[in-house]
Amino acid sequence: MLHDFLATERSAILLAAKQRAIEIRGVRITSDAVELGWSMFFDELVGLLQRDQPFEYQAERGLHTAEAEKQGTEYLRLGYTLSEVVHSYGALCQAITGWATKLNYEITPREFRQLNLSLDTVIAEAVSEFERLRRKNVESSEVERLGFLAHELRNCLQSATISLEMIETGAVSVRSSTGSMLHKSLKKMADLIDTALTEVRLRSEPQWNPERVRVLELMREVGVTAGFSARSRNILLELQGHSDLEVQVDRQLFVSALANLVQNAIKFSIPGRTISVRIREEGDRILTEVEDACGGLPEGKIEELFQAGVQKDKDKTGMGLGLSISRQAIERNHGRILVENLPGKGCIFTIDLPRVTN
Repeated sequence: MLHDFLATERSAILLAAKQRAIEIRGVRITSDAVELGWSMFFDELVGLLQRDQPFEYQAERGLHTAEAEKQGTEYLRLGYTLSEVVHSYGALCQAITGWATKLNYEITPREFRQLNLSLDTVIAEAVSEFERLRRKNVESSEVERLGFLAHELRNCLQSATISLEMIETGAVSVRSSTGSMLHKSLKKMADLIDTALTEVRLRSEPQWNPERVRVLELMREVGVTAGFSARSRNILLELQGHSDLEVQVDRQLFVSALANLVQNAIKFSIPGRTISVRIREEGDRILTEVEDACGGLPEGKIEELFQAGVQKDKDKTGMGLGLSISRQAIERNHGRILVENLPGKGCIFTIDLPRVTN
């Protein structure tokens, strides 16, 4: 009987399922909680087959319902996609049939139908719970980010209003520290709004609007607005490159991505240092590099930089979305952003795009 075979070969099948799951997604596919979920599903499947319950009973009853929410939460924590949730259970089913074939055990048509029905039931339950929790997390995250944006804008507006009132009364001059605070507040408001608008566009406009442009032209456009921020922190901003290097990009998205990288470099670089923004060609690729002077990153922290809401410094101003949005914007332009860590010195963020040829 199939239930006897499964009970006897339990450890080997679960190990085979884990190995198959790793092949599908990579080394981070499993955790103790996920493997426990598979074990519970496996054991309940054995129990159903042993009791030989009608197919309708299985469909109505469902499998490990009490653990569905825990499993859904764990899948989200591990960064699963919906398809990977399905494949994780599919890996278990493949392990069962594969192990039976390897040991020359013949699964009867009835047992195979029971196995498939059980798999369909647990997948439906897992997908439903995963989607419910994902929507809940997204909604919570959106509310939190909207609230943070409003809070940051209000703070900037209050600083700008107070600064303007002091200037208007004649208590201080426009060129005073108060005047500088007014300019910084307005600049920060503009950056927050630009970031929010870029994110909205990335979400709402599936199409991109490419045009042929010279990278140096866009780099100089970003440099004009970034120059003041750099000077205010006693940082030298250097622009280097050839004027004939062209790319096919959505101009607004590229400028937004590059501006985010440059502002990030200014924000985290050590005062008195130099930030280099340069263009170079490498084969059929155009590389736009932003080298900062942040002092380097701790080992293993590079990928975290692109997670929305993650900030790498004590300075928590801004929404922590800049690098995440920059990556999305460049990927929309069929490119990618690379990061090279220079321990003790800084980082190099590289926008890699295909070169336009005549």
